[in-house]
Amino acid sequence: MCELGEKYERIKAVIKGRIYSGRVQIGKDRPGLSYRNDGFRPDPPIYYPPGSPPQSTPENTAPGYPFYRPPPIYRLTVPYSSSQQSAAQSASPSAEAGAETEAEVEAEPAEPVPTVKVSSKIHIVGFDTHAKFIAHGLAAIPKLPPVQILTHYPKSMTKWGEEGRAIQIFDTRGFPISTRDIPCPALIHTYQARLRRSPILDNIVVSTVSGAAMPTLARLRPYIDRRTTLCLVQPGLGLMELLNERVFDDPALRPNYVLCQNQHKLSRHSSFTYSLRHVPGHLLLHAVPRDEDEDLDLKMAQALGSQHTEHMINLFSKASDLNAVRLPWHIFLLQNLPDMIFQSVAETISVILGYRYHEVRANSYAMSLWRAMLHETLQIVSLLPEFQDHPWIIDKFTRPSFRRKLRVRLEQNGTEYSRWISMVRKGQMPPVDFINGYFVRRARDVGIDPAQNQLAVDLVKARHVGKIRELQFELPLGLRPYMQDLDRIAPRYHVYNKLETE
Repeated sequence: MCELGEKYERIKAVIKGRIYSGRVQIGKDRPGLSYRNDGFRPDPPIYYPPGSPPQSTPENTAPGYPFYRPPPIYRLTVPYSSSQQSAAQSASPSAEAGAETEAEVEAEPAEPVPTVKVSSKIHIVGFDTHAKFIAHGLAAIPKLPPVQILTHYPKSMTKWGEEGRAIQIFDTRGFPISTRDIPCPALIHTYQARLRRSPILDNIVVSTVSGAAMPTLARLRPYIDRRTTLCLVQPGLGLMELLNERVFDDPALRPNYVLCQNQHKLSRHSSFTYSLRHVPGHLLLHAVPRDEDEDLDLKMAQALGSQHTEHMINLFSKASDLNAVRLPWHIFLLQNLPDMIFQSVAETISVILGYRYHEVRANSYAMSLWRAMLHETLQIVSLLPEFQDHPWIIDKFTRPSFRRKLRVRLEQNGTEYSRWISMVRKGQMPPVDFINGYFVRRARDVGIDPAQNQLAVDLVKARHVGKIRELQFELPLGLRPYMQDLDRIAPRYHVYNKLETE
């Protein structure tokens, strides 16, 4: 019995030694793991989530039970193939150079954009319905300096006193909507004497006939520089390019531009000069970024110029009657092009032939000219770089339904005659340079020969020059054009024409 007891004790000791050796082996094979007090199954380490408060003891332990650190992170190393190793070796110098370049770029501190001091004083050049409506809308803004209208006609100053020194807005039925006081309009050539004390005009809204826009701004050229913001409320596009070419030829001194399309329908109310009939619409605005500057970096010049344009757009936005909406360039162009395309065809043919709208539609030869001009204009529009990233816009203008809409619009005008004809009969230049002339310039940019539109520009200008010459030979009692013949521009055959031919 003693021998059996001794053998049992030896076997028990051997078993305990094996368990102990296995426990040590497990600890060696699995670093970071521990075992329970009973000495058999290892436990995973305790994980503290991110953001948990740090433990108070420096050894991350607490009396009575153990705490464990997170397990170590192992990364598998996958050997590269020979092709991958060669590619990595060849790319390493360029990657290092790129990293150095990025480090240099990041090291350069961004130059801070200084805050520009802007003025809220607005001058409006022109006395048409759009100019008066904008002046009426801006007059409602509290604490805004009075809007000053600059005009060419002394009669507007007399009418201002006779009609209550205010602008009245009526609805389509003739009921008054609002009346707001405005300062007396000033003549441009006499207003220049006041500008000696404040030599810079900060904000100018240009809304006048196309023939007077450039001469007027050329006269105000000494009071316009890069601190000035011009808002061009003109039919069509292209006035900005002509101003940069002929008036503001120095890029460093050019003003900032805001293009505007007034979709409000306006007309005169009875015979009153300062009364308008109004159908609500929107005032579409686009701030043009500066494209070049010799004195400043382009980004800095654009940042400084945007402060001026943003200030003017914010002023328009405060006037609730104007319903100002800011648009990106491709959407602003999309909103302008349908009317421009119609005018480039219908208005020019009406002036060239002296026809009313229904006479153009009924004449097969006139419609042949219509189709040729329209085909060339739509080809120019489809190649504009602004629309290449927006194919849905190109599809809008090139589908057959758009051509049908233009013909329906021509038929709906009926027996009316073109507004351009009325301008030519008065000796005024219609905005052909901002309609057909714009398409001519864009066609040359995209590499198309604008033969039809260039011919239309030349013929419209020829009719205008002929009418100017005709009015110069008229007697004072016959200054107004004749309206009795089919040609809505040229007068009837009379004795002065007979004398000239002889």
